[in-house]
Amino acid sequence: MKKNIFKKNLTLPCLGIGMMLALNACGTASQSASAETLTSSSTTVSGATTSIQVSGDDISIKGNGATREGKTITISEAGTYELSGTLEEGQIKINTNGEVKLILNNFNISNSTSAPIIGEKGNVQILLKENSKNTVSDKRSAKEESDSTESEESSETTTDYDAAIHSEGDLLLSGSGSLTVEGGYEDGIHSKTSLTVESGEYKITASHHGLNGKKTLTVKDGTFDITTVEDALHSKGDVSVENGKITVNAGDDALHADNTLTVKDGTIDIQKSNEGLEGITVNVEGGNISIQSSDDGINGAGESEDGSAVDISVNISGGNVKIVPGGDGIDSNGDLNVSGGTIVIDGPSDGGNAPIDYDGTASITGGTVVASGNSGMFQGFDESSSTQSSVIYYLSDTANAGDSVKITDSTGKEIYSSSDTTQSFNTILFSSADLEEGKAYTVSVGSSSESVTISGKSNTVGTRSQSLGQPPMNGGFRGNGEGQNRGGQEQGDDQNRPPM
Repeated sequence: MKKNIFKKNLTLPCLGIGMMLALNACGTASQSASAETLTSSSTTVSGATTSIQVSGDDISIKGNGATREGKTITISEAGTYELSGTLEEGQIKINTNGEVKLILNNFNISNSTSAPIIGEKGNVQILLKENSKNTVSDKRSAKEESDSTESEESSETTTDYDAAIHSEGDLLLSGSGSLTVEGGYEDGIHSKTSLTVESGEYKITASHHGLNGKKTLTVKDGTFDITTVEDALHSKGDVSVENGKITVNAGDDALHADNTLTVKDGTIDIQKSNEGLEGITVNVEGGNISIQSSDDGINGAGESEDGSAVDISVNISGGNVKIVPGGDGIDSNGDLNVSGGTIVIDGPSDGGNAPIDYDGTASITGGTVVASGNSGMFQGFDESSSTQSSVIYYLSDTANAGDSVKITDSTGKEIYSSSDTTQSFNTILFSSADLEEGKAYTVSVGSSSESVTISGKSNTVGTRSQSLGQPPMNGGFRGNGEGQNRGGQEQGDDQNRPPM
């Protein structure tokens, strides 16, 4: 749980990286547009194409716009270029006033002294040809952490080609082939402006970030397997995931935006992370998201560049979210708003963190939430701002991982049933549109059960124990500054929760 720090600057070991990347991009934008944003790509290539074929030390160029000096190929004219073969200790440099499209057709390139593919000037599209397998390997040793921090804070006049694929302009990837990227020095793929991935299959390893779009990072579709020492997806601006299948093993955040992070759809499987999703604003509108985190699963946190106040919020309106946290499940340093979707938070089991943690208000107006954890810092939804009812059940004993959880109505009909918790717990929260005011329900955990009649938006049952953790702020619910207690009672001083 982080409160006043946005980016962690962890002390990170060098990562021995071996990887292949599936990169793609292609487009229909005008080749004379020097600084315009790349348009949406197409798998159909029109106009003349310059062919670049590599066989050992032999580099054959057929067409205009490209020259070679040793193993360095320089592209100086806007246009389309198709590359094939294997270029060891080579480099592709792009320096144009327009837009360059690279078609990778079973092309492999590696370099142990500099970035293999550099867009020095102009916008770049990379298209992965159908069924092709391509590799871009930056074999340089990992940059030291202090050097990485300095490069992020350096002026725009300082040039540091810090990724296997580095572009000073917009970078767009697409196609129906595969790309393996090894970011040994720092990032896997980095655009100093906007990075967009439309399609393709990618395997990325990096000693820093996997995909890094300085201003914006947009994933429209594609399949990704990303292993990083720091963030898998990163932007100093906004990150948007519209669709795709993303598997992440990250040493720091899985998806991080300095500003707004939005997940619209797709499948995101975060198998390892410090924090799963992080941004000043985090929006989950759809998709299937599974998060394993050593700290917070979803973290609303950050600050402005000039130090001025920012409005922090976590907003969930759709999708299916499963979080198994080591820290807080959802931690908003501002507000939490749930209006749809299904959210399951499994833990934490320690009393120093909570499934739901917020500093502002927490409202629920729709969706289903099941959150299990320790009662020590447990928070629920606000009575005053919520329109959907919730129940918190304080158990008399700690339940084991895997104990069954059931919610039934007065007729015995099951509203919810599960036995897939992975952490022990002594408190569980349930909220659903199925809970109706004035009606009675039974909450069962293992062999224990309690009945509760819904008499408001915030309802509790059982006796709260503070013995395993610190006291929460304003009780189990924070709606009116008082614990909303129906059917049970709370023990401990709820008004003196220490700062996080």
